[in-house]
Amino acid sequence: MTNSPNFILYDSLRNIQTNGKFTGAIISKWQDKIIFSDNIFVSELEGISISEGLMVGFEKIEKKFTPFSRTNNFKWNSNEIPLEYSVLIPENTMEQYDQGQFSNDFPFTLNLLHTAGLYINDLKCGINHLDFFKGEILKNPISMIRNGIIVADRVVIDDNGDPVFYDCLIVGRDKSDELKISYEPIINVDDKVVEYIIILGIEELKI
Repeated sequence: MTNSPNFILYDSLRNIQTNGKFTGAIISKWQDKIIFSDNIFVSELEGISISEGLMVGFEKIEKKFTPFSRTNNFKWNSNEIPLEYSVLIPENTMEQYDQGQFSNDFPFTLNLLHTAGLYINDLKCGINHLDFFKGEILKNPISMIRNGIIVADRVVIDDNGDPVFYDCLIVGRDKSDELKISYEPIINVDDKVVEYIIILGIEELKI
């Protein structure tokens, strides 16, 4: 694989691999799961390893989708790397994200104790609590959308039933399938392009 001079540590679609040990805010995509970590080791010979990464997503248990967030160590050998990509969020982008966050003591914000599924787009076993939380401010949403990931400080469901994310890190592909990272103070997303929304519980954030 070729090396990348920028934030892309691994991209199976574009045949990019940047070897070395990296620390910082790292987001990796594995199928429909997201792994957050502060470290990653990428090697042509040894593969990819992540220590104490937080995996977030849905799992199907007895024909029912259940959200989860769990910490684990991950290691894939050089011949079997199931990741789609791993990116290192630039420091200036993280600074924008950190500066835009609400205080946890904001009186009208809902902080859920445990990780919960707000929405998953599935015809047979879908979850849709968007109308139930319409107008509320929910902390720590993570969303998989078409061609991208949104990590936000908070989300509000508007009158049309669409999620509005505030203080967002966005990782995704453009029309040329190139990976891009951006910060947006606010983004309105049509629920038709949302794959799922998970609200990360504050108990998980304490780990």
